Amino acid sequence: MHWVVRGLAAILGLVIVVAALGLGYGYWRFSSSMPRTEGTIEVAGISADVQIARDEYGVPHIFGETGEDIYFAIGYAHAQDRFFQMDLMRRYVHGELSALLGHLNPATVTADARSRNRGYHLVASAAAENLSPEFHSAADAYVAGVNARLAEGHYPPEYLILQATPEPWELRDSMAVVVYMADSLAAGEGEEVARRELAEILSPTQLSEFLPAYPDWAPNMLQDEDFEPASAPVDPTTEAQPDYDDGSNAWVLSGEHTASGEPLLANDPHLALGAPGIWYFARLNLPQGAIAGATIAGSPLVVLGRNQVSAWGFTNTGFDVIDMVPHAPGTLATTERTEVIEVRGGADIAITIRDAENGPVLDPEYFDLDVFGNQDVVLVSTALDRSNQVASVSYNLMLSQSFEEFVEAGRGFTAPMQNMHYANVDGTIGYTTPGLLPIRDEDGNWTGYVPYEDLPRVENPVSGRIASGNNRIVPDNYGYDTPGSYAAYRAARIEERLDETGAHTPDTFHDIQMDQVSAQIQRILPALQAATPQTAHGQQALQRIRNWNGDMDALLAEPLIYSLWYRDIQEGIYADELGDDFLRHLSTRRVFTENVLIGDDGHWCDNISTEAVETCPEILGTALDAAMARGIETYGPDIDNWTWGQAHQAVFDHPVLTGSGLPLLENWFTVRQPVGGDSSTVNVGVYSVRDGSFDVFHGPSLRAIYDLSDLDSSRFMHAPGQSGHPWSDHYRDLAPMWAAGETFEMRTDWTPENAPEGVRILTLTPEN
Repeated sequence: MHWVVRGLAAILGLVIVVAALGLGYGYWRFSSSMPRTEGTIEVAGISADVQIARDEYGVPHIFGETGEDIYFAIGYAHAQDRFFQMDLMRRYVHGELSALLGHLNPATVTADARSRNRGYHLVASAAAENLSPEFHSAADAYVAGVNARLAEGHYPPEYLILQATPEPWELRDSMAVVVYMADSLAAGEGEEVARRELAEILSPTQLSEFLPAYPDWAPNMLQDEDFEPASAPVDPTTEAQPDYDDGSNAWVLSGEHTASGEPLLANDPHLALGAPGIWYFARLNLPQGAIAGATIAGSPLVVLGRNQVSAWGFTNTGFDVIDMVPHAPGTLATTERTEVIEVRGGADIAITIRDAENGPVLDPEYFDLDVFGNQDVVLVSTALDRSNQVASVSYNLMLSQSFEEFVEAGRGFTAPMQNMHYANVDGTIGYTTPGLLPIRDEDGNWTGYVPYEDLPRVENPVSGRIASGNNRIVPDNYGYDTPGSYAAYRAARIEERLDETGAHTPDTFHDIQMDQVSAQIQRILPALQAATPQTAHGQQALQRIRNWNGDMDALLAEPLIYSLWYRDIQEGIYADELGDDFLRHLSTRRVFTENVLIGDDGHWCDNISTEAVETCPEILGTALDAAMARGIETYGPDIDNWTWGQAHQAVFDHPVLTGSGLPLLENWFTVRQPVGGDSSTVNVGVYSVRDGSFDVFHGPSLRAIYDLSDLDSSRFMHAPGQSGHPWSDHYRDLAPMWAAGETFEMRTDWTPENAPEGVRILTLTPEN
């Protein structure tokens, strides 16, 4: 979302001038927006006193007499710490960014039009109508808590800078947060456009090589013996594609593989980094028992975490649940709706949107549809299904007491479809993936969804292990086609590390989470070491690569050498075939690169624009020489002084103020932290090969390790901090800890009466 609100300097410059004239007033306004964390505040909407006890990391532990009071309090706490983030998420989904930011950047109109065109706001409104009675009361209490904080008039500092006042929170806004996550995690739309474009450039043989099938050597998450096939195996309509850089890790072991004899579960979802981050840790001491873990500001749910008997973690399935279906002009039956986009400081913009039976017709004014010519393109997506009950399902998931309850709770889940790993204190481990998985006919048309009972699922697998690095989920004997995008290398490395130890502990799980050795690099090292650079710097760099094991440690020079080189390797391999379209389709393409360098596709090394027949060692040598020349210009001539961390830094962007052109605000609101890894390592750090920057924009949004022998000793971390207020001690305090692999506990064995030292307690008391 951050890309839609850049270029603020001209308008904000005026704000800064005004602030400078009244610096004392501005300081008071900024300070007054800091939330109170101690004392007593009277509020309307609760039945009895509620305590919000914040620990040394700013994590609220909430105590109250009823569930509704506790949900009210987490809403209040979210609004204290994260309301501007909440506001932007709801505005993105409802297509209302321009009403707040349109006077600063016209690109918000495009973002709003795209959301309205897709109908996200309609999905959120429908989801609000689909709530179970139990969750409806929880959500209503949450909304009341958010608005109780807003009623105090102490708004986040962004509203002072933007000279704006936030609107009250509504139930549909909490559902918008659910839709926002579905939009963030759904797979298929961009890949379909790219594949169509590549099909116009490459021959069918070249295309199959450039977009290779999931490799035979890479692990599937589930094995043949883990489940009964739903029906006879089917021929896939679309090959499973590798090279899925955006993903997550999760693995769970049964007690037979742990030192304690009880299950262990690890999870680190990989999401876009931001300041603040997507997650907000909390402990809710509900009447059903304490639940601790990661919430999303805008919703009262603990999405990832543990209750008193079980723990769960998610990764993205990678299933293709989005299609862009072209129709000849004039052949599509549609209805029309008019959407009016309010633009702050400008005229409202009315757009007419056409809806087909199976989805909205995308407007070429706001979507890149050139590859479809003049055809009407319908977006078919599970994220747009208005039967959405994800919020109520998630409520039941976090309260479930057994794997059977956990599986049953998943009914009604639509999107985003997740690999859900599970462990229980009774020794059970399991996996389930609720959601809508399309069934397609030979022409790719959706004919229904895989029945819930037939979705991939396993309880207590024979192996005692379920591990996901966004790799392919099911083996070939599964009864339904599962096209999608899957990652190969992280899962392979996780499996390798799990095999190294016979009796795992939380410490060994932590070591795996922080592992930065690239399985891809290890596989292609022999080819890299055979390169033939011609320059002294290229030869010096090659010697380092020959003594390297693929460890992407932030303190080493070799990862920087390799990463500079890797970009030029891509250019050397396929820039000649793609021509002017090279930069548009430049990405890591890891499996393809491996197939070229050590597999059967080495002919790609030949530059088709020359008469000579180039070999891979020659192309690699030329690429290394070019990379080192560029690196020396940027990082200096002494390679011994290079480190990966000086270039490869996690950047926690503020969605509005990063890139504003105002250094003071950027420094306040943006958090940077050197990190290791890359998109192929377990401890992931994704940067854009295309942009030419090593800034990490996607990585471990949280880390959690759940010890079912003692759930209170479970370990957690996220970044950059709990608070969204740049003056808070908890805005950026977790970032260096996160980078270093440190963790903390969210114990449930204390109350306000015996709280640990340093805990700050705010009491909400009913208003007279």
